Amino acid sequence: MSFPYSLTPLADKETLLKQFKGKSKSELPTPGLVVDRKIFIENCEKMLKSASNLDFEFRAHVKTHKTLEGTVLQLGSNNLKTDKIVVSTLMEAWNLIPLVEKNLINDVLFSLPVVKSKLPELSELSLKIPNLRLMLDNYQQINTLIEFSKLNNITKKWSIFVKVNMGTNRAGLKNSDDELDLIINSLLKNEENAKYVSLFGFYCHAGHAYSSCNCSDAENFLIDEIINGNIACKKAIAINPNLNLTISVGSTPTAHAAEFLKLNKLSNDEKIVGKIELHAGNYPFCDLQQISTNCVKIENVSCRVLADVLSLYPNRGDKKPGEELINAGVIALAREFGPLPGHGRIYSPKGYENWIVGRLSQEHGILTPLNENEDTKLIPIDTRVEIVPQHSCITAASYPWYYIVDGDDIVVDIWVPFRGW
Repeated sequence: MSFPYSLTPLADKETLLKQFKGKSKSELPTPGLVVDRKIFIENCEKMLKSASNLDFEFRAHVKTHKTLEGTVLQLGSNNLKTDKIVVSTLMEAWNLIPLVEKNLINDVLFSLPVVKSKLPELSELSLKIPNLRLMLDNYQQINTLIEFSKLNNITKKWSIFVKVNMGTNRAGLKNSDDELDLIINSLLKNEENAKYVSLFGFYCHAGHAYSSCNCSDAENFLIDEIINGNIACKKAIAINPNLNLTISVGSTPTAHAAEFLKLNKLSNDEKIVGKIELHAGNYPFCDLQQISTNCVKIENVSCRVLADVLSLYPNRGDKKPGEELINAGVIALAREFGPLPGHGRIYSPKGYENWIVGRLSQEHGILTPLNENEDTKLIPIDTRVEIVPQHSCITAASYPWYYIVDGDDIVVDIWVPFRGW
């Protein structure tokens, strides 16, 4: 059976390298996405170090960049390494099999809850990946897995995380939900179910931590993740004290806060009964949303959108000196909002930082001044600008390849992302 990954063409890296390697940013077509590998590596190593300092394991989410090269950097080197990842699409999982074959990846979590239509493909993947983990957040999903295994004579157990809802209300169950208890009891008390499905741990993602205004706020969200994962773990341990469960916690803001986490902030009676694993995905790139948490600075953002100034409109709009037009619209930047104004902010050339991408249509971006400021000058037509996006995950998904630089303006590599599902 053919799955979408085998039918989805990717840009040819070698052809792209012949075309663009050695060129400067000023010579590249726009709009384009540029990634500074030097900053990317620094962000990856910092996250691995934070997890190591807390004696946490680390699971790298690859959904932001969706590339083999970026994943290798997230896995780390020397003493700071992980072999565990999260994927949000099966395209990512299939295209990272070469790293599994090199024993660089041993453990892959598919981050969406189980659905029947994906099980044939997940079953195929489980033959390639030593430890494939799935996500559950409904009792019915257990029956879906068991029925599929019985129908297809699959004897290998499905290894699952149960998703805990931290208040973001995107997916998962709260510790107060009866269905969470039903799932735990079904997995641990029903011997027939236990033949097919194995509980690996509990997964917490405080997506609302993006509202943090500082690292102290994010740290509190991280502690909340640990406490909630631990409560769920305790429910399972009460049934079977011999379980060795994982508490997977993190979003990029809370994972950044791990650098400052003091575990003694947990109450004295909060004995951790599971092995803590930190997960994060946006951190190699970062963006305006991460800057708004004050856990990172603009210098920590490794990705930029390249665009050109097309037109000037002096005195248009409600702030002087007016507005400008660039060739990067919704499809190049994404219509994302965040605590910091604009869909993106001008980073380069220097001197124009008061300009933001204030409005968007499909291929058009409208630059507007952030603040009324006498020093704000119009950016000349044909100026090549670099824009820090509001949300780099969504922005990156628009590009068939990324231009890689290494601390300067010269392209040293091309990364081709695994687009599609």
